[in-house]
Amino acid sequence: MPVTPANLESSFVQERENRIAAERLLEKRAHELMQKNVQLEESAKALSATNTLLHEIMAAAPKGILLCTPDFIIREANPASERKLAGGRNDIIGKHLDVFFDGASKLLSATGDGEFSLDALQATDVHGKPLMIELHGFSGSLSSDLRYLLFFRDITDKIKEDRRRVSFERQIDEARRLEAIGALAAGIAHEINTPIQYIGDNLDFLKEGLKKIHFSYTRYEALRATAVAGNQFPELVAEIDTYNVKVNLSVLVADINAALSESREGIKQVRDIVLLMKEFAHPGTGEKEEADINKIVQNVVSISRNRNKGVAKIELALEDGLPPVKCRRGQIQQVILNILLNALDALDEAKIEQGRIRIATAHDDEFLKLSISDNGLGIPEALRQKIYDPFFTTKPVGKGTGQGLALAKDFIVKGHRGRLKLVDVEGFATTFLIELPFNADLDEMRRISENVAAA
Repeated sequence: MPVTPANLESSFVQERENRIAAERLLEKRAHELMQKNVQLEESAKALSATNTLLHEIMAAAPKGILLCTPDFIIREANPASERKLAGGRNDIIGKHLDVFFDGASKLLSATGDGEFSLDALQATDVHGKPLMIELHGFSGSLSSDLRYLLFFRDITDKIKEDRRRVSFERQIDEARRLEAIGALAAGIAHEINTPIQYIGDNLDFLKEGLKKIHFSYTRYEALRATAVAGNQFPELVAEIDTYNVKVNLSVLVADINAALSESREGIKQVRDIVLLMKEFAHPGTGEKEEADINKIVQNVVSISRNRNKGVAKIELALEDGLPPVKCRRGQIQQVILNILLNALDALDEAKIEQGRIRIATAHDDEFLKLSISDNGLGIPEALRQKIYDPFFTTKPVGKGTGQGLALAKDFIVKGHRGRLKLVDVEGFATTFLIELPFNADLDEMRRISENVAAA
């Protein structure tokens, strides 16, 4: 087509329109890009805020938080996890979950998708220190390489506290049981005491009656001798002599007298035991009161006499003039009885041929000292720190609760601010030493005053 002015003008007009359209399109695209850029900036700010919030939540969360892959490799851990597992991120990230939570992978694999909860799981920290944890969380597709979100907290102290609470409750139950037994024993002792009194009084009456009969018999002998000398009533005298030879009346009277004396002594022993039982069952008000420890020892030895038959010889080395000490009589009686019965059980089980138990008292300016020794097999060094633990016992099932020494420690140390320990005494395998302070109340008041002043 030939170039003409008209063609050129038309071409220029078309070019200008195309340029204007292109500029408008470019302006539109630039505006759209600017809007998208604004949106991206707002999204970036929102994402940054969300990341910041998630970071703050992870940092502030009191529970340990772990994120794991489907094969239980730890990919993320919050600061609480580091604290609870006693390590840094490098010690935790990249490790298998079972390194810290023994067997957790098997348990979680069996739960399937969704929420899960494990109440008590054995765990170890970075240094291998054992702890108990409570674990819960969620399993499912969290991202391309994450599947498990775990929350955990250390419940070691809680479990210890629960065990202490259970132990305390059992001790309370044991104390209530002993209190009930004590009340029952006191009632039985009271019921026994009345017929024992009747029997004792009747024996005294029979003994006095026998004396009168014996006096009458001597008069009868004098009358018989007079009849024989005067050769009077020979047939009646012969009949009486035959009967006397048959029954040996003089020996019979002597035997009856001896039997009454022995019965009276037996009744006295029963009454003494009843009185001991009443005293043992009603040791006092529960408040501290001055007590004669030597008397308490003697009572306990008398109470346990039946258990001691053929097991051991109990030697008492009680200090004369031992000063009284303020204590809870019932608790001290229980401690001495528990340790004495433990010694008897140990000697009995060990089949010691000549069992010996020695109970000694002494004192210095600060403490009244009571030691209980036996010549059994002793307590192995490895067990000496465990014997005071509640429910720890080396006795067969059914023969011990493991509460005796735990209660003894509690009564002496907490109840009296005293000391209970194992010591070495020559000639004996085991010796428990109880030390009761004479001025425990004064020391306690001084300690409270010092604490108040410090506060």
